[in-house]
Amino acid sequence: MTKTLLHISGLSVLLLLAVSCQPTRTLQEGQYLYTGAKLEYPGSKPEVSSTALESAIAQQPNQSFLGMPVRLGIYNAASGKDRKFNRWVQRKLGEPPAIFDFQEAETSQLRLEKQLLDQGYLQGRVQMDTIRKKQTVSAVYRLSPGTRYELTGMDWPADTNDIGRFIQKAHSDSSVWQNQPYQTQRLSEERSRLANSGNENGFYGLSPRHFYYFLDTTAEQHNVKAFLRLAESPSGNPYQRHYIGQTKVYPVYYLEEPEWNYKDTVEEEGILYLQNRDFVKPQVLSRTILQDKGDLFVQSLQQKSTNRLMGLGAYKFVNLKVEVREEGDSLFLDRSFYLTPNLTQNFSAELEVSSLSTASSSLNGGVNLNYAHRNLFGGAERFNLKLSTNIATQIGGEVDFINSYNIGLEASLRLPGMVAPYNWLKGEQAWQSSTTAQLRGDFQRRTNNFSLFSLSGSYGFDWQPGRLHRYTWKPVQLTRTQLLSSTDQFEDRLAGNPRLRASFDDNLILSTIFEYNYSEKRPGKREDYLTMFASVEPAGNISYGIASLIDPDKTNAYRLLGMPFAQFIRVDAGIQYHWYQKQADWLARLNIGVAQPYGNGSSIPYIRQFFVGGSNSIRAWQIRTLGPGATPVEALDAETFQDQTGDLKLEANVEYRFPIISYLKGAAFVDAGNIWLVEQGPADTGTESGVFQWDEFYRQIAIGGGLGLRLDISYFVLRLDIAFPFRKPYNEPGNRWVFDEVAFGSPNWRTENIVYNLAIGYPF
Repeated sequence: MTKTLLHISGLSVLLLLAVSCQPTRTLQEGQYLYTGAKLEYPGSKPEVSSTALESAIAQQPNQSFLGMPVRLGIYNAASGKDRKFNRWVQRKLGEPPAIFDFQEAETSQLRLEKQLLDQGYLQGRVQMDTIRKKQTVSAVYRLSPGTRYELTGMDWPADTNDIGRFIQKAHSDSSVWQNQPYQTQRLSEERSRLANSGNENGFYGLSPRHFYYFLDTTAEQHNVKAFLRLAESPSGNPYQRHYIGQTKVYPVYYLEEPEWNYKDTVEEEGILYLQNRDFVKPQVLSRTILQDKGDLFVQSLQQKSTNRLMGLGAYKFVNLKVEVREEGDSLFLDRSFYLTPNLTQNFSAELEVSSLSTASSSLNGGVNLNYAHRNLFGGAERFNLKLSTNIATQIGGEVDFINSYNIGLEASLRLPGMVAPYNWLKGEQAWQSSTTAQLRGDFQRRTNNFSLFSLSGSYGFDWQPGRLHRYTWKPVQLTRTQLLSSTDQFEDRLAGNPRLRASFDDNLILSTIFEYNYSEKRPGKREDYLTMFASVEPAGNISYGIASLIDPDKTNAYRLLGMPFAQFIRVDAGIQYHWYQKQADWLARLNIGVAQPYGNGSSIPYIRQFFVGGSNSIRAWQIRTLGPGATPVEALDAETFQDQTGDLKLEANVEYRFPIISYLKGAAFVDAGNIWLVEQGPADTGTESGVFQWDEFYRQIAIGGGLGLRLDISYFVLRLDIAFPFRKPYNEPGNRWVFDEVAFGSPNWRTENIVYNLAIGYPF
């Protein structure tokens, strides 16, 4: 069966290659297939990025994969047959031939000349030629930039009216415009900067188009002096500052309902609420809307108000309309916020599956079910209930079919604003703040090893002072762990490893968590962005302080409320960069975590330890089956404890994503990393190879990679990643790189090395 499938696949590839090798067969007489363009520089090369010049070329050739126009081949293969299926194949999977258009080529020539002009090459010229081969045409653009012009200075308006005084105060430093290359983009940015600054200082409606330039090129050769001027106001009146007037809010607004239908009017903190039924309480909305009547208009605060309203989660759309009203010598802006409610309740599900076909075939999968209510008590309170499950199965040998399973239930209630004795975030500083109370229970069962239960609760705050930064502070998080049962086999393992024994002791974890997130990502924008996060969790300090005050002379471990408690500090941090090409994109991620026990704690509790592997980590290994350090692979046998954890984690990922056909996308990735123990206790045995050593850890890095398929339908992504190890840290030194062992044609190699990961959503 496998050979038959291979033969069919090979025949399909050969057929596709044959079709792709005849890309012009559907062209009509007089048509030529456009195969691309090339830029040449007979003289000096301009100081302009190649990306900017290439983007000026209007017409693009057909997409190619591995140098072949695969989609064009599919389009040609389905042509000539007037069938519904063939037309669907052409439209969804294929791509029509890119027919050369001479007018498009001339347009590209003009756009390239404009690129040179915009970069200061005022005498730049571009010549266009075509190269014809049978029924294909390529274009050649020869760029002669000439000498680049420089700016000698900038002159701003010197008017004494309100707007003139503002420009004199707000304009950029004159020195930055002297002896600099002339660039249209810089001049445009100055107009935009002044317009934005004006909108932040009450000049409503001021835009870059209200500014224009005079350019003087006669003073000196290849020099330019710029004169920025302000056009007359479109209304014919002088530019004036605007103030906030009346504010109206429509809390339950639908386009199909007439405005007069909102009969119920409520005033709250100077804001009028017009509605036909109750939804979110007016006092909640009033805290969200910035600026009061009579305040000087600030454009950014209007956007922040809109973002804060959307951040409540109760609304699907938020629209703001303003009307100018003249009163005496002043201008006022009357605001109307139209709020369209979101679905109050919704359900969602997440899936994660990984498989390794070893001698004892294993399957590790999890399903998460989520329920959310976005307006529980009418104050935009968000209630979440999450059920998470994870099951590991094994077939073969004398092992149970269900090798382990985890079940977790989490309930959380998020309240808008800071619910605390002292509100230390006020006004616009709290762009989008909330308070969250959370309760979670987890049950873990490892067949032939142990059963563990943990119960945790937390209370904390989340706020966002701007678009880029987000903070979370949980001043109180209390966790209670309890080892419910353990087998004789597992007890023997614990007896021989005091560190592991201590990590499974029943204890309390009273901790504080502070998290910071930085993200440049803007939804819907295809532009490079950076994200970072950091989390710090000190635990047990308050417990230790209380216990030591009660019994300062105690020599052994302290207890609180009759129970032992853990004391440690845990730090987790990561950075990710995402950059885009024309159609494909690259992602790189680095994640570092470390946890150190001290004081009352001899080890990190099991539920706070790090692990790697699985569909969102190092994908060539199943979840929790790698490390620590160079731990021998024999220790991961199904008959023994398979839940590998550590005190220190280092992980790096690089992924290349590219389109294949329509909604189907591909990926190639490399993952690297491992976990380690921070230290080895005096009574610990068998853990030497897992302890972090500065002169050894880099030799214990695991590396794996593979290929992936993603069915990306914008709001839903189904992902399949197939990975295998490149470097096994548990092999003997000198044999850790395993490229020479790769044998895709060998069933034994495939069953022992290839890991299949199925999940919903991207890994990062």
